[in-house]
Amino acid sequence: MAPESRYLTTIKQLNSSAPPGCSLSFAEIEKLSDCLQDGTVFGILSELKEIQDIMLNNLHKERTNMVASYSRRREQMDSEQREEYEAMRSKFNFHPVDEERLIRGFNDRKKALDLEESDSLHKYDLKVLQDLDKQVDDQQTYLSAAQIPGMKRTTDSAELKRQMFIISIIDTLQNKSS
Repeated sequence: MAPESRYLTTIKQLNSSAPPGCSLSFAEIEKLSDCLQDGTVFGILSELKEIQDIMLNNLHKERTNMVASYSRRREQMDSEQREEYEAMRSKFNFHPVDEERLIRGFNDRKKALDLEESDSLHKYDLKVLQDLDKQVDDQQTYLSAAQIPGMKRTTDSAELKRQMFIISIIDTLQNKSS
């Protein structure tokens, strides 16, 4: 009988508290334990997390810059509208109807800018979701290639939850051994 892997007992314990639908079979537990022995999987997972963190930080910065740019555009528009309003008020025959028309025009331009910004942010957010889906797909591919049990390309929410549980087991073991 082969000696028990140094991770086998811990994986069994962690598996005993698996969320519904996430528990591993004994064969998967043994295979997971075996694939962790040389530390390669820990390295792969660390690299994937680092790549994901960089990507998330870049996406967050990009969105933050977009929002800041929109804020500057709004401030510039407000300033231009104040100047335009003051210029109109200084005219000799500035009629209340002209003032009402001018304010309505200002409001229409602000609404158009808000709509443009909202649409642009919505498109960006959809792009972010697509990028994240691609990132998950890439991660699944790498982890599957490392022959980690339960890892395969999928979009099934139950399978994704199970994969997250497997990764949490690996994380726990990595944190214990460091």
